[in-house]
Amino acid sequence: MSNRLKSIVVLLMVAMIPPLEAKGGESDTMYSPIQSPSICQTSILKMNPTQKKQLRVAVFLHEGIEILDLAAPLEIFTIAGMNVFTVGNTDQPVTSQGVLTLTPTYTIENAPKADIVVFLGGNGRRASENAKITDWIKKISPETEQFVSICTGAFFLAESGLLDGKTVTTFHDAVPQLRKKVSNATVLDNTRFVDDGAIFSTAGVSAGIDGALYLVEKWMGKDVVQRVLEYTEYQCWDRDSGLIVKH
Repeated sequence: MSNRLKSIVVLLMVAMIPPLEAKGGESDTMYSPIQSPSICQTSILKMNPTQKKQLRVAVFLHEGIEILDLAAPLEIFTIAGMNVFTVGNTDQPVTSQGVLTLTPTYTIENAPKADIVVFLGGNGRRASENAKITDWIKKISPETEQFVSICTGAFFLAESGLLDGKTVTTFHDAVPQLRKKVSNATVLDNTRFVDDGAIFSTAGVSAGIDGALYLVEKWMGKDVVQRVLEYTEYQCWDRDSGLIVKH
């Protein structure tokens, strides 16, 4: 048999191999894995028919956002099967760290209701000083189940009065300033993330990865976060690096 013919036979044999299925089985969560996920598929989890709704996550984009503050939570939430969309103060593009241009899907004028609203760092201290954004946060506060701040995104929540009496964290260099701005809040340093009920905050940059994973576990269960960890090949998650405030 010629080498060319051997190659054709091998290719035919490979084509006949059935695709591998994602791990199945019974789960105590309301989500289950999609069968035979594509390597480029955005979401590896789908809702079970018994799930009442898909979690909606609004990620606010402002000028100068930190790339990893955005990319890590956005990817983790999307992989987990949440409905993630972006919101801007206007419909104009923003620039992340001077190299990446992003256009919000919605503005604060027409954004749909979200269960979880995320604010990012990178110029967060300056960008948060906008009365229009502050008014929007106050407006959606009663119907938002979870506010999330990554890095200096905490200053958006501080401007809106949502950190009053709360325990939070932020980017290490911004801890003194946040303590001064919200004197009746407990602002922690050397803490990866803090869960204080409806307010969830993380330290800077890479801490958003750990925080997003914790939120997946909080909202969707241990089974789901375990599958996200396997898919992303992230083996460094330390759930105990954060603080859960007991009320």
